[in-house]
Amino acid sequence: MTMIVKPYFLKTRSGLHCGIGQGLSDIDMPTAKEAVSGFPFVPGTSLKGVLRDYFDGSGDGAKFEAAFGQAGEVPEFASALSFGDARLLCLPARSYFGVFAHVCSPYTLRILRDNLQQIGRTNLPAIPAFSNPDGVYHASITTQTVLIIPHDGGADATQRVLLEDLDLQIDAQFRNNADQWAETICALLYPDGSDTTEEDRRIFSERFMIVPDDVLAFLCETALPVATRIRIGENGVVETGALWYEEYVPPETLFAGILAAENGRGRHREFIAQDLMEFVAARPIDCQIGGGATVGRGMVNLQFCR
Repeated sequence: MTMIVKPYFLKTRSGLHCGIGQGLSDIDMPTAKEAVSGFPFVPGTSLKGVLRDYFDGSGDGAKFEAAFGQAGEVPEFASALSFGDARLLCLPARSYFGVFAHVCSPYTLRILRDNLQQIGRTNLPAIPAFSNPDGVYHASITTQTVLIIPHDGGADATQRVLLEDLDLQIDAQFRNNADQWAETICALLYPDGSDTTEEDRRIFSERFMIVPDDVLAFLCETALPVATRIRIGENGVVETGALWYEEYVPPETLFAGILAAENGRGRHREFIAQDLMEFVAARPIDCQIGGGATVGRGMVNLQFCR
């Protein structure tokens, strides 16, 4: 069986809420999170449904059916495409300097590394291994960062970043790792020949930082925005009991995933995996995912690695 894979990035343009039903805490409607890590993610099922609707009516009905499967209660054959979950890579977090930071951790960098290794990309930067023997959490930033506290106690003082409610010391030994990972991600997210500019790469690199897994887990638990929602009845006032709290992933969040393709099945065996991959992944896609479409939620950009 022939299978090819293509990594992709999913970047949120507005708040994203992939619902999982009623929550058990103060948040009535939490966004989808991985059961083990607690990091937010976008289920592959959500992505497939949105892209099926996006490409429906593309003009090539046979290729569309081969790629996304036959419709109906009892389909004769399944989809030749497999949509992996979009897993967290960088979470934007409020910074007292530089406005916000693109925060990743060794765990999320391993996700990206594993995705890229599936297409033969093995010459990747080392992933930093943080330690906090002094009980202080450290972080790694790029050379051109705008996140550190300016004039923080003189040239020999320990550099720090104030992130949400966290005071993080900068670990200078991993600065090269941050530079290299920022460059690697920028090359994939903003490739040459695309509509992006050098300014996009600069803005991302200036705000890129790597923190310990525990710090990112804390931010995923405490720093995701929560919106207060109401429902207005026909008389123009709030309906009784129609007040709830909805958690969402903020704009500028970056996810990474894998799209896999096999040869067509059933009556569409003439389509090879490469044909079906190019049918979907030939260009970036702007679409809407998750709930709250009528209030601007879920606007995302999907970028496939070249």
